[in-house]
Amino acid sequence: MNAKPLGALALTVALASADALADRWPNIEIPANNAAALRSAPTRPPPGDVGDRARHLVEALNGGSADVALDFFLPLEPFLAIKDMSGARGYHAQLIREYRRDIETYRSQLPRGLRAEFVRFEPSRSCVWMPIGREANRLPYWSCYGSRLVVRAGGRDIALRTHVLIHWGDRWYVTHLDRIRRR
Repeated sequence: MNAKPLGALALTVALASADALADRWPNIEIPANNAAALRSAPTRPPPGDVGDRARHLVEALNGGSADVALDFFLPLEPFLAIKDMSGARGYHAQLIREYRRDIETYRSQLPRGLRAEFVRFEPSRSCVWMPIGREANRLPYWSCYGSRLVVRAGGRDIALRTHVLIHWGDRWYVTHLDRIRRR
């Protein structure tokens, strides 16, 4: 006789706990290029200011704080709007940690004691439209794989891979600088 009320109570507690773990929908305007109503791919946005923000990554590679390159990484609010998963905020934090670690790794691959100069950012042509439901997303976006940041150090050009860029509105952002690490 008491099992039913306890079961209902347990279910209520479980649902409340799950809701507490879920990330709230961010207070952000959804760009037309990422609208949930899109059923087919819009025209892929041009590179826009991605080269300017990639220069900040070069600053970080030259020994500056990784913070100067955070504008090149997908911001939290759009990430929370895109991802349809509980714990998205924590996953974003993990990706930021990996981004910082990748900057350190790339820094160690440059000639020691020499400053890197920005040469160019080469957006990949290997791009895919991600409809709702792919990669745990609730909003669609373009995703490009294998872009390259080209820097010059010690008289030679060095290409550093930018593994994944995705777009939000008319801007492109890194979500994985080096290879993807599985959760």
